[in-house]
Amino acid sequence: MTTILLAILLLTDIIKFIIIIDIILSWLTLFGLNIRPRFVADIIDPIYKSVKNIIPTSFWPIDFTPIIILFILIFIKWLVYSSDPNIATYYLDITNF
Repeated sequence: MTTILLAILLLTDIIKFIIIIDIILSWLTLFGLNIRPRFVADIIDPIYKSVKNIIPTSFWPIDFTPIIILFILIFIKWLVYSSDPNIATYYLDITNF
């Protein structure tokens, strides 16, 4: 059970970092640079589309989908930590090697 919870925590962190990379790269389009690696699009676009099907997330030129997904990831991490309070010590040991 601990292994599954650790995998969930690690996966949420990876997705969080990829979303942050995608946000920063989307800001570069303001300078005329359209850089978006294919692996980022392949991972993030299905998640964005599933959230956009449930909730309309666009307000004029601003897309709130990444913010909503980050809140969902925070909620998932909170659920994992509340299900097993000792998981934090294992997770810190893994991520600080």
